[in-house]
Amino acid sequence: SGHYLNALKLRILIEPARTANSALTAACVRAQYAGLVANLGLPGLAGGDFVRAAYLAPLTGLKRVAVASVADRVIDTATLMVLIAVALPLAGIPADIAGPLRDAAIWIIAGLSIVSIAALMLLRLRFDTVLQKIWMPLVDLAARRSALFMAGGISLAVQSAFVVTNIWLAREVGVTTSIASWFVAWPLSKLIAVLPISLGGIGVREGALVALLAPYGAEREAVLASGVLWQAVLIVTGFAGLAITQLMPRAPAGRVAPLAKET
Repeated sequence: SGHYLNALKLRILIEPARTANSALTAACVRAQYAGLVANLGLPGLAGGDFVRAAYLAPLTGLKRVAVASVADRVIDTATLMVLIAVALPLAGIPADIAGPLRDAAIWIIAGLSIVSIAALMLLRLRFDTVLQKIWMPLVDLAARRSALFMAGGISLAVQSAFVVTNIWLAREVGVTTSIASWFVAWPLSKLIAVLPISLGGIGVREGALVALLAPYGAEREAVLASGVLWQAVLIVTGFAGLAITQLMPRAPAGRVAPLAKET
């Protein structure tokens, strides 16, 4: 359900709500699962975003799907930060976790800084060309505040549900750490796993989760076991969803209507 809602979120960001395009909705669902599976062989958790964009570009146009994909990633990142900010005062900050939190913050800030500098350099080198290509889709998306609000609500619901699912899995293997501590550790470990350190963030997320939950009294081995279970859930649902969606009959796909003044 979370993967399907994430696909709908991307669809909302791509196209104005006033238009109806069932082929685009189905394509977004297929692209979502294709990205999940491809993520297993790409660096970081954001690698699948490129696969989704490539999958949808023939239907939507590269400019529009690129802007929507970046907005999708920014919204998810902001949502995770909101969850951490809300849960941290409730969970408290053990002395042992201050170091990992500081290191995580440094990695996240460094990653965002590198991306920002690269974007600025690209705009500086080809300012007129790049800005001209992305300006209209960016303006169109910024003007659709209801779409951004809906996307933010979906992201908050999905990420919260993923945290609760991890808490449930952890309870099954004996982790009894407080709910608030999970809402600190799991979003933060996911933010760390976005960095291109390992394929699909595998190992990075689990290691970060173990380091972040141990100061709250969680047994390291049990936390690692719950992380492996969650990774198994992602892999199984990703492959199952990809197989099902690719085998389903496809309606004739029409290209999304171009934006005003877009060439």
